[in-house]
Amino acid sequence: MSAEPAQWLIRCVVSGGGTRPFMSKLARERGIWDCFYTGSRSAVADHSRTRARVVQFVENEEFFIVVPNHRLAEIMEFCYVQLKIGTPGRGTLYVTPVERLSPFVLPLDPQE
Repeated sequence: MSAEPAQWLIRCVVSGGGTRPFMSKLARERGIWDCFYTGSRSAVADHSRTRARVVQFVENEEFFIVVPNHRLAEIMEFCYVQLKIGTPGRGTLYVTPVERLSPFVLPLDPQE
């Protein structure tokens, strides 16, 4: 692994339904078009002595963005501000070097 990764993967998990407008704004204002987005739904249960019942459904959205090294701070700040990550319970932001995601490196010589 090199000392300075060339690309980074930003993974963000946000609760509540604001990811699609954010992705559009990210493309228009920052020029980031290559993103992967997924959503999930989980249930919160209330367990009493006699029965368990579902109280509410919580929607979580998760997206992944691959950015070059020189734009990492800019895109992270944009995500943090636009999605209000600093608000308690709003979401999380993870950053991982792309080199750590897959240990396979293509050889320089295609004959190898």
